[in-house]
Amino acid sequence: MAHGAGGTHKEATCRLNRVGAGSGGPPLALGQRLSLLSGAGAVVAGDLGGRLWWIVRRRLRTSPRRPEKVDLAALVPPDTRAAHEAEAYLREVSTLPMVNHCLRTYYFSAIVYQVSGVKQSIDREALYVAALLHDVGLFQLSPPPGEHCFSVGSAREARRIAGCAGWDEARQDRMALAITTNLNAFVSLDEFGPEAHFMSVGGLVEVIAQERKVHPENLAELLRRFPRDGFAGEAIRLARQEVRRNPGGRFACLNPLFPMMVRRSAFSGETFRP
Repeated sequence: MAHGAGGTHKEATCRLNRVGAGSGGPPLALGQRLSLLSGAGAVVAGDLGGRLWWIVRRRLRTSPRRPEKVDLAALVPPDTRAAHEAEAYLREVSTLPMVNHCLRTYYFSAIVYQVSGVKQSIDREALYVAALLHDVGLFQLSPPPGEHCFSVGSAREARRIAGCAGWDEARQDRMALAITTNLNAFVSLDEFGPEAHFMSVGGLVEVIAQERKVHPENLAELLRRFPRDGFAGEAIRLARQEVRRNPGGRFACLNPLFPMMVRRSAFSGETFRP
């Protein structure tokens, strides 16, 4: 759910990322707010329809088609400098519920890519770094005065780590775009690339508990490794903090829809402390 629409936002994001600083843009205009809310509404409506159909089929005992089971060992995080430094930085600045959230986001994103049948290759290292660092901007103690969106701070830290690891600017831009578009209602594969697209799809699986998109055994294993204990409460706390910092930003526009969605979303059979 972006500040702007389509290519304009993409071009502005890439320019911002290349200079490595700057601002997250001015507060949202009325048209941008309406676009953001309509996109969020469409996501909620689409998820509700899919969820109801899945529940009905389960209760009628006409088993809904299960997603393909994925070998999680094939998705183990890359053994690279950028991957190790991204995880170390995440654990340094973040809370445990959000560390687990970011790790689940990576795995869900990688899973939905693998079962999608999309032939376009994905940069799994860039996906991993983006997923782990997409929320670290929420933990900035003193964001730059002109930075009006936490995702820009997240992208800035991701670029810092990737740049030190020797990534070229084009690769850094793709990773940063996956971070700054992660709140978009729809992230086009053709326009934004596979890393941004599948991190958006995987992020929805994670945040609003779209378990119908993941094989039950994969889901159970990921929840065992990375429990959701405390996630809802911590995500809502951080979103409200962002609203206070940036009252013209995306979380402010989505309030109270986002807290309601997060608070009410849980995987079936999940036991966790909100």
